[in-house]
Formats: sequence, C-alpha cells, structure tokens
Amino acid sequence: MSYKLIVENYGKIEKAELEVAPLTLFVGDNNSGKSYLLSLLWALFSGEENGILYRGMDELLEKKFPKFYSGFMDILADDEVDGKYIVTDEQELLRIMNELFLLNKDDFVRSIFNYEGMSIGKIELKKGTNHHYKIKSEKMEEGRREIRVFCDEKPGWQMGFSFLTKEKMEKFIIDRVVRQMTMFLLDSGRSRNSSFYLPAARTGFMLAKNTINQVGRKRAFDWEIILDEEHKTADVSPFPKSIIHFLDAMDNLNLENEKEIYKKLIDWINDNMTNGNIECVDHNNGNIQYIPNGMESGIPLRATSGVVTELTPLILLLKYARHLREICYEEPEMCLHPQLQYQMARLIIRMVNSKINIVASTHSDIIIQHINNMCQMCGADADDKTLERMGLDREDLISVDKIAVYQFKGNAGKTRVERILPEDNLKCHRLWMH
Repeated sequence: MSYKLIVENYGKIEKAELEVAPLTLFVGDNNSGKSYLLSLLWALFSGEENGILYRGMDELLEKKFPKFYSGFMDILADDEVDGKYIVTDEQELLRIMNELFLLNKDDFVRSIFNYEGMSIGKIELKKGTNHHYKIKSEKMEEGRREIRVFCDEKPGWQMGFSFLTKEKMEKFIIDRVVRQMTMFLLDSGRSRNSSFYLPAARTGFMLAKNTINQVGRKRAFDWEIILDEEHKTADVSPFPKSIIHFLDAMDNLNLENEKEIYKKLIDWINDNMTNGNIECVDHNNGNIQYIPNGMESGIPLRATSGVVTELTPLILLLKYARHLREICYEEPEMCLHPQLQYQMARLIIRMVNSKINIVASTHSDIIIQHINNMCQMCGADADDKTLERMGLDREDLISVDKIAVYQFKGNAGKTRVERILPEDNLKCHRLWMH
C-alpha cells in the first residue's frame, strides 16, 4: 500500500495511521479492534464494496471538482475532434477519494460487517507523491472511442477504456474512468478476487461449508444494502462480508488446475507442518482430503487433526486460487503447538518472499520473536554456514524494510494504534516481542 490510511473512531479504535508493508502485523490485547482494522483493509484491498464507496460520485465531481468535471465532459463532447486531453494528479484523485469516504463511510463499514450499528468517524488517505496523469480521448474505428490514461512520471504506464459512442454516455464514462484511477490509488485496481481473508474460525467454516451452500448463505447470511434502504433477507444474524467472501473463495477455487507458482511453498508446508498432502480427490464435487505421507488413500477433513484443518484453506489458496496477491490472516497461530507456531513464522516470511503480501493479527510471541530474529540475521548478513547450522535457508530471512508492526494499546475503553519502529537496520525494537 503506497499511501497512509488514517482511521478515527472506528469501533474501539480511537485513531490509527497505517502504512501497510509486504508483511504487516497487528499485536495487542483481545477485543482491541485488530479484526475491525483487518476487515477494513481487506475491503479496500479487494474492492468488494466499491459499489457503495462510489455512490454519488457524479454529483460530487460536478459540485466540488467543477474544473476537472467540465474539462472531462469537454473532451467527450465532440465525437469529431481527436486527441483532446485533460491533466490531473494524484493529489486531486486523493481529494476525490476522501470526499467519497466522507460521503459514504458509514454505509461502507456497515456493508463490510452487514450490521446497521457500525459507523466510523473518519477514513482518509494521504500520499507523499504527486504523479501527473493525462486523460486523452482518441477516436477509433466503427463508432468507437477510447480513453487512455498516461502517467508522466511512469514511462510506458497507461490504462485504456474503449466504448461505443452513444448519446448521454459522458457521465457513465467519467464515472468508470475515475473509479479505475482511484482504485489504483487504493491498490485494488487489479484482478478481482486476488485478496483473501482467513478468519479465526476458518476450521469451523471449512468443516461446515458444504452444508452452508452458496445460494443458501447469500439468502440467509448476507444483508444487501441497496441505495439508502437496508433490509435483511432472513431472520438470522448475517455474516461479515469477509467471511462470505472466504466461503465463496473456498467454493470457487479452480480445483482442476493446480498452479505451479507456489509448489515450493506447498512442498515446504507438507514436509514441515502437515506431514502430508491436501488434495482435491474428486473435481466434480470438490471433495478435499488429507493424504498422510506414506499412504495412498486420503482422510476426509472432518477426521483429521486441528493443524490440518487450520492450514487447509491456506494450502488451497496456494494451490488453486486464480490470483493471489495478499492475505488478511486472523491469528495464524490458531490451534498450533509452539513448535508449529515457529514453523508458521517461517512460512509467513517465505510467503512474503514469494510476493504474497500478508497482513496478520497475532497473539503469538513465538511468531513475533522469530520474525524479529530473522530481521536481525538479514541485517547482519548471516553467512550460509551459520544458516545451515541453524537449519535455515535464505528464504527464511526478511529485511526490516518489508515489515510494519502496529501495537493496539487500550486506554479507558478506547484503542490507539501505534507503529513500533526498529531502532536501526540491524535490529528491531524490543517491543516487537510484546
């Protein structure tokens, strides 16, 4: 995340200022707001609730950004003129985004949790850079027109939007282009379903997911927010969107196409944590089983150990997810023996080194301490003999520059979120081990 996210008066969180790194850790007491903030980040990463976030954008642009809006309308107005353009920049796009947050922030967080009692005092983005963007209208063949966006500071970078010229399409086109540009600022303008949430109750959901079928949970556990009306579709407590997305993700995996990109990670998990394989043994009904090392036949998940069911969702994402960019991970140490918590810390680092961003909440001193140690060894440039003696590889090391640790501190029923900074490039602050 290349921006600073500022949140105020959100559940128990009084204030938080976040800059998310490839590995971001939330530490602190229970019931201090870690899952709230993790869910909010997931929603921004995934773009799941963007329909709500962008409500009222046309009127907003016309009233509060008239120069940008009228200039955009002008380059779309004349179908015969080619090559007209306007220029905007990141700071103007951030102002648009922050105005949308101000307009829709409460509905946005209510939609994440499917709960009308949710609210948030403030969501704001800040960004240190100010790249300039040229939005250019170009005439195409067969009555089509294309909008291309170029960045002056990023040679070769561009995005394009092609559409069939029709009357009164200008507002739709402006809405689409501005949405995409601001989504890139949010880091969510990429392949849909590349950001995943692993809830603390993942074992229970994995064992029950076949009985909570997709249509049934949409009817029973979701709460649609349409325009300004809220209505439940059944008299039951709805699930948060992150859990619904988790269940959908487990149902929608491409089980017939096992990916090779993370095979090394999966083999490492098999050898060091599960002592066996998680496989889909029947593509038609999505039957997932655990095959212990040395055995040919599998065991259904309901008959396996806690460590297997805990790791199964992660393994399935690594094997079968079509796109995987980041994981919002609630308590990765859940149900793990201390030795396996140590291995989980190694796995988290290896995933980050494999270009999978991780945002995790944790209560595990073992995980925090091991990551701290690996930062120190990376900073000290440990040699291969030292690593071999400790049973480690280069993939186990991580630079402190790739890590952000935030501590949730309670005071009088409210939580303040503070970043714990390293003392220097060679060692991490001792509070990481809080």
